[in-house]
Amino acid sequence: MVLQPATEPSDQPDTQAWDRLQDMFNEWARLGIGSIMEKSHMYLGLAIANELPAGESDTILDLSCGDGWFARHLATEVSPGGQVIGVDLSPEMIESARNNPENPANVRFDIARAEDLPMDDHSIDHITSIESFYYYPDQVAAGHEIFRVLKPGGTFFVAMHFFLENRYTHHWRNHLEVLMHCKGADQYNTLFRACGFIDVGDQRIRAESELSEEVDGKWFESREQLVGFKEEGALLISGRRPPEEE
Repeated sequence: MVLQPATEPSDQPDTQAWDRLQDMFNEWARLGIGSIMEKSHMYLGLAIANELPAGESDTILDLSCGDGWFARHLATEVSPGGQVIGVDLSPEMIESARNNPENPANVRFDIARAEDLPMDDHSIDHITSIESFYYYPDQVAAGHEIFRVLKPGGTFFVAMHFFLENRYTHHWRNHLEVLMHCKGADQYNTLFRACGFIDVGDQRIRAESELSEEVDGKWFESREQLVGFKEEGALLISGRRPPEEE
C-alpha cells in the first residue's frame, strides 16, 4: 500500500491550517522563542547528529528550522565542503535565522512549507526535523516531499515529544490554536514505509539534564507530569530512501 497526499475534498486538511501555523510561529519569532527552543531541544539535535551518517560534502535539509539553531550546528558537521539548508514557513523565523551573526558560510535559509519544498528531485543527502512534524496539516504529503528530494540512499530523522505514547504532552494542543496530529510510533513507521522508505524504525530519546523544581502550569501542570514526560522521552523516527529505484 502506498499512501497518497489528501486529494478528495472530504480528506483535505483545513485550508487555513498553514496560515494559522505561520501566524503562530511569526509570533513566536517576535517573542524570541527560537532561543528557548535551542535550549530545550538541543539534546534532540545532538542525538540526531550522533546518528546522522553525514559526509563532509553532503547537503542536509533541516525542516522547520525556526531561527536556525540546529542548522548552524549541522553546518559544522559537514564543514567545509557540505551545505545545510534550513526551511521554515515563518518569514519572521527565517529573517531571524538569516540575520544571526554566527551563521557559518555553508548554511542558508529559505521560506518553505514541508509539503512544497523548493528543491530539485534527488538533491538532498539527509533531512532532519525537530518538534515540527506533528504540526504539518498533510503529513503524508510531507512524507512524499521528503522522499522526493532525498537522493537514493538518503536518510531522514524526525524527532518529536508530542506523540501518542507520551500522554504527558497531549494537553499541549489545548493551549495552541493549530492542528496537531497525535500519532503513535507504529503509525509513523507505517506512514513513512508507505511513502516508500526502507529501514524505517523508531527509538526513544531522553534528556539527561536535571528536572526543574518548578512547573509553569501550562506545559506541565505538576512536577509528576514533568517527571512522566521526561521518562517517556521523545520519539525519533528514521529511515532511508532505497539506494536504487525499484
